Amino acid sequence: MLLLLTLALLAGATCRAQNILGNKAGKYFYIDDEGKGEIKAIRIFYTVARELKGIQLKFQNNWSDVYGGHSTSYEDFLLKDGEHIIKVHGNVGMCLSSLTFTTNKGTQFSFGIKKGRPIEESGGPDQRLQTVSGMHSVVCLSGIGLKWTNNPEKPQREPIPDPDNDKDWQGKTVKDKGKREKQRYNDDDDDD
Repeated sequence: MLLLLTLALLAGATCRAQNILGNKAGKYFYIDDEGKGEIKAIRIFYTVARELKGIQLKFQNNWSDVYGGHSTSYEDFLLKDGEHIIKVHGNVGMCLSSLTFTTNKGTQFSFGIKKGRPIEESGGPDQRLQTVSGMHSVVCLSGIGLKWTNNPEKPQREPIPDPDNDKDWQGKTVKDKGKREKQRYNDDDDDD
């Protein structure tokens, strides 16, 4: 029984690490986003050599825990309302040396120094970054995993009647504006 439990735990860690860009060495982390809303900011902490040491995400008004390590050297990338991350690329050696985030508004923000082999991922045309996972050692972030989700759908608006048109809001022909407004009010009040 103990052997099966050990194998299950090892298989779970291996499956999670398969989606990591960069190195899979170190301790796995996942920034929980459940019910916290959209990403509003990213904070990256640096090592002395300016490699990526730790990461923190801000969902709505709340910052997550720091994964990796803290340092006094860090940078923030703040997203504007309606702005989502649609692509991430960077570089990795033994540690993540850089990450660049691209948004649906065309904004790019880079952390670190570009050295090492390139990594890149996007969720697709209708996807946005939901959260991140990754691997970290005592020294730095060694890899990153990206979880994508569908962009929020734009709410469908009800057509607004054109006062110069001879059709009401449902497409029925009416002869005057007063009757059109009365028709719309009565149609909206069908619950009585």
